[in-house]
Amino acid sequence: MPKVSVIVPVYNVENYLSSCLESILSQSLMDMEIICVDDGSTDNSGRILDQYALRDNRIKVIHRLNAGYGASMNVGLSAASGEYIGIVESDDRIKPEMYQTLYAAAVQDDLDLVKSDVMYWIEGIDYVKEIHYQWLDDYYERVLSDADRNLFFDFFMNIWTGIYKRSFLEEKKIRFHESPGASYQDNGFWMQTLLYCKKAKWINGAFYLYRQDNPYASVKSKGQMLSMAKEYEYLAQILCEKKDYHLLSYCYYYKLFRHRGTFFRIKDELKREFCKQIEDDFIVYQGFIKGNSCLESWMREIVKKPDEMCRKVIEKKQEIYNKLNAAETIVIYGAGRRGDIVFRGLYNEGYYGKLACFAVSHKSTNMLMARRQVLTIQDAIYQYPGALIIIAVIKNSGAYHQMVRTLLTLGVNDYIDGTDIEENFYIL
Repeated sequence: MPKVSVIVPVYNVENYLSSCLESILSQSLMDMEIICVDDGSTDNSGRILDQYALRDNRIKVIHRLNAGYGASMNVGLSAASGEYIGIVESDDRIKPEMYQTLYAAAVQDDLDLVKSDVMYWIEGIDYVKEIHYQWLDDYYERVLSDADRNLFFDFFMNIWTGIYKRSFLEEKKIRFHESPGASYQDNGFWMQTLLYCKKAKWINGAFYLYRQDNPYASVKSKGQMLSMAKEYEYLAQILCEKKDYHLLSYCYYYKLFRHRGTFFRIKDELKREFCKQIEDDFIVYQGFIKGNSCLESWMREIVKKPDEMCRKVIEKKQEIYNKLNAAETIVIYGAGRRGDIVFRGLYNEGYYGKLACFAVSHKSTNMLMARRQVLTIQDAIYQYPGALIIIAVIKNSGAYHQMVRTLLTLGVNDYIDGTDIEENFYIL
């Protein structure tokens, strides 16, 4: 029995696949099997897999007719023989110590699952940003159990930064939804593992490089309107079949919670139609988001004034586009977590070429961020006169008001709130 079985679902990723496989083969943990499921690729992905299998007998390749991500993952799970299961998306990479670290933690405390943090990765500009939620620091490196279950859902949502005990997955019959395509089937697996695990741990470290610059990634699709909702309908069906009715509240909460992201992700011409789905589900499940006043208020506005809400969002996006398009250069004022979010939003929308630098209030850090300098705001305005300034902190916070005052003192009275970009554009 290998210590870890790594499942790699593959579909038309010839440009990224070798890099991914090399990172897995470079693991310090040698006792692994690597199960690559080729889901009917029409490019060179299948041939690349076969070449790697000839090179290393730990690689097992399964070629199949295209049936979608969920079906591929289930084939991989059925073929796996390892003590623990890992998952690596075929356009991502992992650090060499990932599985050695996770496996040691898992066996030490006999965990059902152990996870770590993630790094956003844009290969073309050597951009790597570790995502760590400091408000959860007290819960890292601890064995968590039933009493902590609500906290499980506060960590970064993903299925691939950790490993799962195979006997746990088998006992709980945890599998993927075999819906067509590659749209959000990870949500059901993510929720099932968090709902049913008895012992879990999150490692304070990041080993997984989550690619942000694959233009064909399914999460960037603007046409998939109901895929997420159907994933949660599938999950509710699974919970009911198992008679685990007490867990349905998690399912219904996240079904509504994901609706907001879907609303901003899809094409503008689909937004009004999707409002009907939001209304139908809100009427039935509104009680499950009672503790999230912001989400509840937003959905009430959608239900009451769907046409006005759609119009406002579309107009606000166009206003932002107009300013971004008119700008010769852009300065992101804020180099922390919010600055990173705004930067990724601009990158996804194709404005990276206009980004002149990041700026901070007090002193230059002599550092680079996304291949751009981090300057004081005074130096940024001096070097890039007329640049469009985007304030990248929480709107109406003390820091925000201080930054506005600083800009006014420097003669800048036209700027964009980074919060507007966060709220009106879909950012991974």
